Parts: sequence; C-alpha cells; structure tokens
Amino acid sequence: MTADPYLEQIHRNLPRLLALFDIDQTSINYGMGDRYHWAWGLIDFGNGTFQGAAHGMSRLWRAGLWPYPTPKEQFIARINALFIGAGQLTHNDGSLEEAFPNEGSYCVTALVAFDLLCAFDLLNAELEDDLAKHWQATVAPMIGYLKKADETHALISNHLATAISALLRWHQLTGDNEAELKAKRLLDRILDHQSEEGWFKEYDGADPGYQTLCTYYLADVHQLRSDLGLLEPLRRSIQFLWHFAHPDGSFGGLYGSRCTRFYYPGGIEALSEEIPEAAALASFMSASIAKQSVVTLSAIDEPNLIPMFNAYAWAAALKDRNMRGGVIRSVRTLPCQSHEPLRLHFPQAGLWLDRDQSHYTIISAHKGGIVYHFRDGKATLIDAGVVVRDSIGRYGSTQAYEQNNIVNQQADQIEINAPVVAMPKQLPGPLQFIVLRLMSLTVFRVVWLREWIKCRLVVLLITRRTHWPLINQRCITFGETLKIEDTIDLPPGYKQVVNPGAFVSIHMASQGYWQRQDEETQA
Repeated sequence: MTADPYLEQIHRNLPRLLALFDIDQTSINYGMGDRYHWAWGLIDFGNGTFQGAAHGMSRLWRAGLWPYPTPKEQFIARINALFIGAGQLTHNDGSLEEAFPNEGSYCVTALVAFDLLCAFDLLNAELEDDLAKHWQATVAPMIGYLKKADETHALISNHLATAISALLRWHQLTGDNEAELKAKRLLDRILDHQSEEGWFKEYDGADPGYQTLCTYYLADVHQLRSDLGLLEPLRRSIQFLWHFAHPDGSFGGLYGSRCTRFYYPGGIEALSEEIPEAAALASFMSASIAKQSVVTLSAIDEPNLIPMFNAYAWAAALKDRNMRGGVIRSVRTLPCQSHEPLRLHFPQAGLWLDRDQSHYTIISAHKGGIVYHFRDGKATLIDAGVVVRDSIGRYGSTQAYEQNNIVNQQADQIEINAPVVAMPKQLPGPLQFIVLRLMSLTVFRVVWLREWIKCRLVVLLITRRTHWPLINQRCITFGETLKIEDTIDLPPGYKQVVNPGAFVSIHMASQGYWQRQDEETQA
C-alpha cells in the first residue's frame, strides 16, 4: 500500500482532467471544461460541473501537493480561466446546466458555486484585488439562484448539502443573511428526513455510496459552522455507513436506493478526528483504494469526475497534514473485520446484516431480497433478485424499492414477499431528443412547468412502480452456507430469466463503475 493512495489516484488522473479545459485565450469557450460541447461540438450546451475542478486543483496547490513545476502566475491564470468559463455558462437567472439547455439545475449550480468559493478561499491570499472581485462577482449570480430557487423533483440529500455549504461559505465571505437563512432551511429539510438509523434520504431511501458524498459536504459545513450542531447527526450517519464496507474492500451496492458502490473519502477523513468510526472507515477504505477493490477516481467517467476529484484532493491534503504532523489515531475495528456473531436489522432502511466467524451478509428486504454474501473475505454471492420476461420481451423484477414488502423473520430464516415491477429499460431516440430540445427552447423557460416535467421524468425513470400480476416469495436461510429459495407462480406468457447477474432495475447513471472484483469469479 502506498503512503497516500489518494494522491496516487490524483496523479494518475490529473492529466486527463487538465486536458478537459479549453486553454485557447482567443476561443469564445475559453476556460470551459465540457469537451463534448467546446471541442467536439456534439451537444448544444455546456455541462457546468467541470468548472468545479478549480476547487481540487487549488486545494492541491495550497497543500503543496501540486505535482508539476507550474509558476504561480500560470497556475492562478489556469484557475481564473475556469472562473471565466463558469461565467460564460451562467444563465441570466444565475443557473447552470448539466443535462439539457435551460435546465436550471439546482444541484449543479450549487456544486459549482461551492467549488468556486472553496477555490477563492484557498487562493485568496495570492490574488490581486481586481481578480478577487472578479471571482466573487462570478459566483454572485449562482448564489442568487440558490436563494430564490429550490429542488422539488425529489428529496436528494447530497444535492441539498451542496447548496447548504455553498450558501454558508457565501455568508461567511459577504455577510449575506438571506443566504444563511436559506442554508438553514435546507439543512432542516435534510435533518428532518434523516432516519433514526442515521442515513440521509436519497430518493426512496438509504444509499451508502451517495451518503459518503452527502457526508463530504456536511463535513465541510460542520468545519465551517460548528454552531449548527451537526456533529451528532454526522456521528449517527457514520455509525450507519461503516456497516456497508465489505470484507473484500468494496463499499455499498445494489441494496442501496440508488445502487451505487463508490466511496467519496474527503468528508470521512475530515471527521476522523472527532468520530472514531470515521477513522476506522477512512483507514480501511484508503487501503481499498490502493488495491482498487472499491470504485476509484480512475474508474469514474467525466460527468462524475469533478466532485470525486475534489473529494480525493481534500482527503490527500488531510492525510499529508497528518503524516507530517505524525498523527496516529487509535482505530476501531469495522463491523466487516470482526468475527463476533452479530445480527442487525435496520427496519427503516429495510436492511439486514448477519455476521459470524467466516461470513458477512447484507440483505435488502425493501428491494426484494437482494443478497450480498461474503465468505473468508471474498464475495461468494451477489444476488440482485428475480427477473421475469413477458411475452413481448419486456422485463420486470423484484428489485424495485418497496417499503411495503411483506417480511417474516424467524430464527435463521427471513421470508420476503415482493411484487414483480416493470423495469424502465429504454434510451431516448432522435424523436425524444427533438422534443426535448423544442421544450428547452420554449416551455422550459417557464420555471414551474420545467420543474413539473423534471418531477415526471423522475417518476418515469426512477420511482414509478408498474406492478405485474406476479409475487415472488424469497426465503433466505442465514449462515455461512447461505441458501436462497424463490417461489413464483408464472402465468402463461411469462418466463423467469435464469442467472440475470448484477442487474439494475432503474435508470441510474452513477451505478456500475468498475472495481477489481469485477474480474473475479464468485466462489
């Protein structure tokens, strides 16, 4: 294991990140990072997310971890280019886009505002007054949008946490009380929906992968404003999260509400001094990153690259500081590292955890009995549920998130009765794109109508439940030699798919990133 696996990943990926940006000062797209827009010309808008790379680069520079002999003036000019590109991409209402023109993305506007404010804070001492004023003026319209707009199409805690941190950083910089009040209202919304079990809501329920991203932003808020009392909510969050680091080094998975298995390290490292479970999780997962047994920065595609890069940069800076200071923490044993018998039930998350000397098992009752089973440190079974195909080739599965699944547990067995729900397996065609572009130029300029359509898209692609007339009864016997028995009565025209693999039943762009175990055979 290298001394700093975060920094090793950063050094591997910094060249591809730097290559994203238009550095031609004569270009009208100077400073933009979405190559599909400015270089290839394949899309008619620029994804603003890329501009947030200013944050991670500035953090490396400030920590003395920038790996190239770049002169200070050149580095500042590079970051300034990203601010210029962000300004070019900002609409009159202060919003930015990610998925389509005139999107008014609350999440991306918050993300870029947060990242640019972090870059400003990290480099402020090295800026001339005029440049500092320009950077602040670039962010101001974004903050204006965050204050007056909202995200209404779903409860996505990591998005709201991003906005909270951006608004509070702006308040710290300018004294804008309206920004502080909006941040507090958003924070109340997150905490009101935090489960008693510790998890923050992501669409339907708990998703460990995205919870690490939410923790990244809330840890920043906690360091900025300890008076907001976030330590205990974050402690409960970590005490939930650390159960979903697996014996083979992987993290999260299909049992989460969003099916993600990535890990954002920055917030966990930042909380390690105050929360022992965070120190344990950070230590274990940094070793996983070194071995690529969890999704790493190298496996992330461009739309998600920037927030992951920034989280790695923060983690690397913290690790470097601790190594220089000789900080050694007493680290607790993670649940997946212990061999003491344990059976836990998180009823609100619909998750069961069973552990003994040689096995570690996670079961999702809310998702039809998804099973992750590990023996002797290796994944021996990942069962994503039952898949059925109808007479015209459509697929349905038991994987849909259903809090009302009937569950019976006795001794060493759990029985889950789950409906078969249609899976929205489709991609947009030319006609859909034409309609989307026409709407982007017309009706999406009406805010309430645009937001209503976003809500409908979430229902169509993620949360809609079209039940088929089928119920599967899954009986799972706990233990080292875990056993699954499915009983389903198939009417004429329906056929069960044999060995469907690690499928995903909803549209979720952030699932399925590569990790080393994908090349191994389950024992």
